[in-house]
Amino acid sequence: MKLEFTKTHGAGNDFIVFTYPEQSNEFFAKIAPSICDRRKGIGADGILLVRKEPGFDFRMVYFNADGSRASFCGNGARALVLYAWKEGIASESMRFVSDAGVHKGLVKEGDPYVSLPDPKDVQLDLSLPEFSFPLHFTNSGVPHAVVFVNNLADFDVHNVGRSIRNHPNFAPEGTNADFVQIHDDDSISVRTYERGVERETLSCGTGAVAVAAVINRLKGIKSPIELNFPGGLLRVNFESDASNPTEVMLGGQTAIVFKGEIELD
Repeated sequence: MKLEFTKTHGAGNDFIVFTYPEQSNEFFAKIAPSICDRRKGIGADGILLVRKEPGFDFRMVYFNADGSRASFCGNGARALVLYAWKEGIASESMRFVSDAGVHKGLVKEGDPYVSLPDPKDVQLDLSLPEFSFPLHFTNSGVPHAVVFVNNLADFDVHNVGRSIRNHPNFAPEGTNADFVQIHDDDSISVRTYERGVERETLSCGTGAVAVAAVINRLKGIKSPIELNFPGGLLRVNFESDASNPTEVMLGGQTAIVFKGEIELD
């Protein structure tokens, strides 16, 4: 069996896109680990499916590299907005759905932006006995724990991130873990350990929104908030109410990398 695909990325967070496939979601969940393998497959952090959805431009279905289905992916959604516009699936202004709800997509001067759910369940200054630092939690479409550190470059993101991701406090789903440093010049750097990928990724869109929500609450930093990930810059725009960002839009570096065809057994 041969399947056509498109490789995309959002600030280094990369995806394999399949458009209107005949195969079931269960089929893609099963093959995700092999085709996302960076040595024996195409290589990616996850799979994006473009499905038809009455009343909308399309439905986004997302699978992590391990085959688990996630309700949403911010960078994946931005990649699909750019892809759908370039492929003529949607105009510069679009509406689509994911497991997390209805989203607005916008392509402005060639750059894609996507709306995300308002962050919810914000919990600040969580104290867990296994960690010597406070954690902050919010759900920006998927769960995220946010930790502020003094030296992000040398921080053990993999091992600490894995411990947070699997901590009983966040069971049974687990959580992503974002590590943040605010520099002397007020620039902000972030590194993320992603559940489902089970390692650090080059950037994370929902992580960017989670970090922006926490920074807004704790530090009073207002929109837009620019965040430097190892894979590139992400920008979070939002309105602020008394307790939480609303009307969230995510932008940043995005590209269509290449198209191809893969042979499956």
